[in-house]
Amino acid sequence: METVITLNTGNSLNEVLHAHAQWLAGQPTGRRCILENETLNELRLGGIDWQGVILKGTTLLDAELTGANLNKAIFDAADFGRALLGGVDLSGAQISESQFGSSWLVGAILADAKIRNTGFRKANLAQGRFQGAVIESCKFHGAILNSGSFHHARFATCDFSESEFNSAQFFRTQFHACRFSAAQGAGANFSNSRMKSCDLARASLGGAKFFQADLAGTQLDRAWLQGADFREAQLNGVLFGRADLTEARFRGANLLGADLRGADLTGARDLVSQQLTQARTDETTILPNATRGPYRKHSGAERPVTA
Repeated sequence: METVITLNTGNSLNEVLHAHAQWLAGQPTGRRCILENETLNELRLGGIDWQGVILKGTTLLDAELTGANLNKAIFDAADFGRALLGGVDLSGAQISESQFGSSWLVGAILADAKIRNTGFRKANLAQGRFQGAVIESCKFHGAILNSGSFHHARFATCDFSESEFNSAQFFRTQFHACRFSAAQGAGANFSNSRMKSCDLARASLGGAKFFQADLAGTQLDRAWLQGADFREAQLNGVLFGRADLTEARFRGANLLGADLRGADLTGARDLVSQQLTQARTDETTILPNATRGPYRKHSGAERPVTA
């Protein structure tokens, strides 16, 4: 026998869903689905067309909504902890004060979504599509964002500590005051992005691309950046203390005031004397030719060591 879910309003969930379907179809008898302070844990609605649904203070722990159409939905203080949301369409959604901890959002679409004060701790968002999204004060601690697309998205005061975003695409993405401490982003592409006052301390970013990116004032101390591409990047004032920059590329990069004390530049390519003269080096810096700093003009130490 099918379980009938009765809502706080006295209506059954099926009645409310049917009325919402009529509303989507433009029928005069239709009503938009608005659920407030409901408990719908373990709800099974995979593939549902729930465009424009409004969920306020509603709990959907362990719910299964795989492939659901949640385009332009509004979530306020909703809890999707451990929910199965693979492939859901949340494009244009407005999400605030909500929780997606440990949820499965692989392949989810959040293009042009507006997300504020929301937690994605340890959520799996691999291959997610966040193009044009505006995301503020959200927690992605320990989340998986591998191979995600974040083109033209904007992030402010978000925490990506210990997250994974290997091979993710951040082309022309803007970050302000975001934290990436101990995150893993091998092969991530930050080309033409802006990262203002961000903390990437101890991040593992081997082979990452920062071509023409603006990282002015960002912290990359103790980061692993072997083979990273910083060509034509704005690196003025960047803290690279004790970072591994072996075999990184720096053609045309602005290193004015960059702190390279303790950094390992062994084999770094495309550096010229003027760049290293403008940066801060000392005896703890390992220069491109594998000698100890500080860098001295006309020393030739900017030329990478050859095998």
